[in-house]
Amino acid sequence: MNYKQYPVHPALKNWIRYFWSYDVCTSTVEALHIRSFADRYPRLVFQDICSFSPIKDAKGTVKPICYLSGVDTEPSDAFWDSQFSHFGVSFQPHALHLLFGINAAELTNQMPDIQLLDKTEIPTLLLNAKSHIERVSILSDYFYKRISTAKGDMVIDHLFQGDWADRLGNEKNLAAIASHYQISERQLQRKFKQNVGVSARKFARIAKFEKSLPALSSADYGSLTQLAYDLEYADQSHFIKDFKLFSGFSPYEFVKQSSLGSESASFIYTEELT
Repeated sequence: MNYKQYPVHPALKNWIRYFWSYDVCTSTVEALHIRSFADRYPRLVFQDICSFSPIKDAKGTVKPICYLSGVDTEPSDAFWDSQFSHFGVSFQPHALHLLFGINAAELTNQMPDIQLLDKTEIPTLLLNAKSHIERVSILSDYFYKRISTAKGDMVIDHLFQGDWADRLGNEKNLAAIASHYQISERQLQRKFKQNVGVSARKFARIAKFEKSLPALSSADYGSLTQLAYDLEYADQSHFIKDFKLFSGFSPYEFVKQSSLGSESASFIYTEELT
């Protein structure tokens, strides 16, 4: 599997984390299963369905050639064959509201066709592109034009450009952030959910869960208690509860799974998960 990340122009850095591509073309064809966990980073996914197999959801419905995925708060499943070519964008958590002028909460746990939000030629341009580098250029131009005419929320923009976004886990920090920007905590919560798609507290819980994924790869199951404390959970049981809610696995089950690869909080497997 050939997974690559591509750098982002400085003018887009506040809204886009990176571009990525994932390509596999083998002589043998086998079914692949991707389990996507809760993920605080929205994404755009383009799939070359002319030359390769399409992505299907758990119901067997083929996903659009180019679709968006909002912040995810629950696990989901998708399937495709082991010959595929995908290209995508990993956005900053607050990007979708500014880029598409919608309440981001409407896209939480949703994966709509991009053309439902913008009647754009982007899917055709991406399909006709001769390389992933050309796709980076196409989408960079597209998003730069949208950003240049959009009006962001100054409070939320500053929050994610600074270090505030890592301090959303308790009421004292939320009150301090609201006071810093001279707004009420209720206003902060409303702005946050409109721009990001989930509450600040839910976002903080997902962030802690995501930090546990690489940590579990290098930790023994017997050290879960220490890992829970390192991630600032009250105890191991709270950590396990959140992990199962956001992934569908217990930490022990996750460690036992053998994935072929991953992108953000999505993991590719060769067979049905149990």
